[in-house]
Amino acid sequence: MSVFLAQGIAGLLLMLWLTWLRQDQVAAIVHQLGDNAPIVIGVFIAFATTLALLKFELTEMIYVSLVLTAFMAFFPLLGGILTAWVAVVVSVTTRILGMKQIGWTKITVSDPRAEWIRTFGLFGTYGIPVIAASTLYESLGGEVPAMHPTPGAAMLIALCGAAMILTNQLVMFRAARAWGYSVSKIVKLDTIDSSIYFLTIPYAVVTALSYGAIGWGAVVALAFTGGVANFIARNLAITRSRSRQQVQRLASLTQIGKTISLRFTTDELLLAIYTECKKVIDCSLFSIALLDDERGELSFELDIRDDHVLPKERMPLGEGLNSWVVKHHQPLLLGSTADEHRMGIRSVPDTKATESWLGVPMMARDHVIGVIAVESYKKHAFTADDVLLLTAIANQAAVALENAHLYKDLEGLTYALEQRVLDRTNELRETNLRLLAADRSKNQFLANMSHELRTPLNSIIGFSSVLIEAGRSSLPQRMHKFLENIHTAGNHLLELINDILDLSKIEAGKMELRADEFDLRETIAAVERVMRGFAAEAKVQILVNIDPKVPQVRLDEGRLKQILFNLLSNAVKFSPHGGLVAVSCRFLPRSDSPLALDTVRVDVTDQGIGIPADELQRIFVEFYQTEEGRRIRGGGTGLGLSLTRNFVELHHGRIEVKSKPSEGSTFTLYLPVDYDEAAYNPRPYAEPHIHDHQTGFRS
Repeated sequence: MSVFLAQGIAGLLLMLWLTWLRQDQVAAIVHQLGDNAPIVIGVFIAFATTLALLKFELTEMIYVSLVLTAFMAFFPLLGGILTAWVAVVVSVTTRILGMKQIGWTKITVSDPRAEWIRTFGLFGTYGIPVIAASTLYESLGGEVPAMHPTPGAAMLIALCGAAMILTNQLVMFRAARAWGYSVSKIVKLDTIDSSIYFLTIPYAVVTALSYGAIGWGAVVALAFTGGVANFIARNLAITRSRSRQQVQRLASLTQIGKTISLRFTTDELLLAIYTECKKVIDCSLFSIALLDDERGELSFELDIRDDHVLPKERMPLGEGLNSWVVKHHQPLLLGSTADEHRMGIRSVPDTKATESWLGVPMMARDHVIGVIAVESYKKHAFTADDVLLLTAIANQAAVALENAHLYKDLEGLTYALEQRVLDRTNELRETNLRLLAADRSKNQFLANMSHELRTPLNSIIGFSSVLIEAGRSSLPQRMHKFLENIHTAGNHLLELINDILDLSKIEAGKMELRADEFDLRETIAAVERVMRGFAAEAKVQILVNIDPKVPQVRLDEGRLKQILFNLLSNAVKFSPHGGLVAVSCRFLPRSDSPLALDTVRVDVTDQGIGIPADELQRIFVEFYQTEEGRRIRGGGTGLGLSLTRNFVELHHGRIEVKSKPSEGSTFTLYLPVDYDEAAYNPRPYAEPHIHDHQTGFRS
């Protein structure tokens, strides 16, 4: 601060002394410019202000402010004194605007007193170089204002512009040294900075000489062009810098995620986090503190200072920056120690003489498990982008730590789980043996009961049939009706027993098909003849349509008849009086078949009650009957469609149903022409396809 203060005092005193000494010269220049003087001065102020405000970052350490270009362009027109005062006023004004967060360039004010001293130092930063360049220009015979554009005048302006640039670098040398920069670093930065200004000297020369050749309009045009060019360059530089930073940070974040995901122990994981963080953030001092909820403490599991690992220590929650982060569940960024007093935050005294501090919470499942903190000896070392990046790293680290703890807990539970699994396996083995024994008992019981029940049932059915025929004319009608009920109940019970036995065999995997070659047309005709009487009683007509191209098939004819009887029986029972049941059969080549085999398709269509959409999925379940079906049939086993589906699947076929309430149903069978071929190349099992005309549902 003393360097800036001395620099400002020297510049102010020099400008005041020369203003008093050369006041007649200033008046003469203004008089010579005449009515154009306010215009030229106004253009100069606007041009210099624009360049000062459009300061931009070229690299991480180089900032470009082409304000010296404006000073080089106007000191031949306005003279050194007037140019120096405009230069200082513009520089001071734009810096104050930046401190007030106004304009494109914002200045962070962590220490107001220091910032005002730096602002005062601009009297020396720009006042002294302008005075030096203009004095050299006048001593070499330069014309003020420059009214005669000649090659000699252009060379003289260029020479004095270079002198202004070099004087500015010399004035700022002491300030750079006070900041702690080495001489080699200062030379490197000044070389880059000066080379940029040297490139603008031709533009400054043309602007200065344009007034004498064309007039103030040319000066306005060139100043406007320079401002636009500087604005475009600034935007391009900002875009490039942001893109580069984002790419670098995304790459770093991705690498960090990959790195920490490969660590399992806590110590390895914490060290990996530090290693990756220091690649993208100033980690002069780095710490990871994990929260111990039970003890109300922060355990500093990793604490590194200048690449040296410090011993682990614990700290009670309460005061301190890390505790503030844990308490508020949000990051904390301090640009300097002055921010602590401004925000009312009290840090824990330690031996770390740092300025900047950044801490972010490690969040896992909406709660804080720790804090990652970085510190720097420099002021304002961390930015908002660093907060975002470190937060992302902390969140990944939190998840990784949680996973590591879970992995450790899992290892502890694995042995107990394996033991429980072993015990459970032994229990299941014993249970399975008991279930097998029970299944054998069930099958034996069903076999014995079927024999014991079917023998008397056959007698009951046979004798009741004889009695019905013999007593049709001799018995009273009431007694004859009793015999018919006995006969019907016996047949129903025998059907139920046979269906249960078939299902039992299918579940046990003991149902075997007996495939023989036969004429499908004759089989369908035989079933239709048997069903014709039943249909006549129900006043339902059965129509059969068989494609002549239907070939001989090799299937289990008995089971196929059972399938057709079940479907036709349901169709007739659910059809209204005068209704129609249609049976169609046609051949499908393997290219058109859903079975990818030569197939026969059989459709059984009725005009009955139909099946509601909410019950379509359940009609193939054992013992299930629709509400309307139970009302109309007044009985039934509920096994017919279940057996039908199982018999179709045993043939490696497929069954579909389409239905619309009150308009009827269509059951479609796809059966292979050759069962042996289908069995040799079985297709994957598929659920019955169900379609509802109202809803369009299909499964």
